[in-house]
Amino acid sequence: MSASPFYRLGYVANCLTLDLGASHTCRLAKATPRRLSELIEQNLAELEQILLFNEQRGIELFRIGSSLIPFASHPVNTLPWWRTYASTFDRLGRIARRSGQRLSLHPSPAGASLSSRHPHVREAAIAELRYGARVLDLLGQGPEARVVLHVGGAAPSRPEALESAHRMLDTMPEEIRNRIVLEHDDKVWTAREVYPLAREHGVPFLADNLHNAVLPSLPVMPLDELLRASAASWQALGLRPKYHLASQKKDGRPGAHADQIDPADFRAVLDAMESPADLMLEAKEKDLALFALRQQPARSERAGVLEGASP
Repeated sequence: MSASPFYRLGYVANCLTLDLGASHTCRLAKATPRRLSELIEQNLAELEQILLFNEQRGIELFRIGSSLIPFASHPVNTLPWWRTYASTFDRLGRIARRSGQRLSLHPSPAGASLSSRHPHVREAAIAELRYGARVLDLLGQGPEARVVLHVGGAAPSRPEALESAHRMLDTMPEEIRNRIVLEHDDKVWTAREVYPLAREHGVPFLADNLHNAVLPSLPVMPLDELLRASAASWQALGLRPKYHLASQKKDGRPGAHADQIDPADFRAVLDAMESPADLMLEAKEKDLALFALRQQPARSERAGVLEGASP
């Protein structure tokens, strides 16, 4: 496959072609050391197959499922997994690096919130972010590999929640802060609210076209302005920008991801881009959506025509 250097495409967590997800977990009551070890070994083996699949097909972005190490940030998991499986992580990291794969993780908003006032919630968030950062470190990923993070809720008020987020970023260990990227969402925090937060703390701001459409800023932030702001935050750190690209599911709740990417959304993002960037596709059909999009003519003056390839 000959891909345009103006953009690269990636997918999230599950490889449907291989029917693998590398995110097997279990119920908390069954999370014994033996069971956790079995799941970790299964997940790491599946991740290796996915990375090799990506390498063979020229896919250079991939988001690892957050349950790669089940209950990694929970007290029930007492395994020193980062030592036990260090050589396995090293092997997986070599595959990713030789094929130029930019990796990421994205904990659920419930698992990592910046805006909570409650100490136990904040401590749990730091533990989850430390886990994600450790995985990327073990894989030998550069500073462009990030743990994607939302701000969280807005209780008890927006000003107080935002102040809590500032305070948490101020006190966050540097090795974790250097691995995160802040994303606006489609329910609580708009792009115009999250971008200044990220900029003040020197972390990248991740743009999402669908979030921006479902929860628009006041005043509205056009797509080209959204991508410029995001790009500037990455480039200030010497990093290639990365955005999320998604399409609205027909008849789904606002913000629900479609099975595939609407070619019109793809072209709109390409036309709004002013510099090379990576596009993480958030689509239900995962790698199949990526392959389908490769078949679409980009029709962008900047990007040229995408030369697609079949899986």
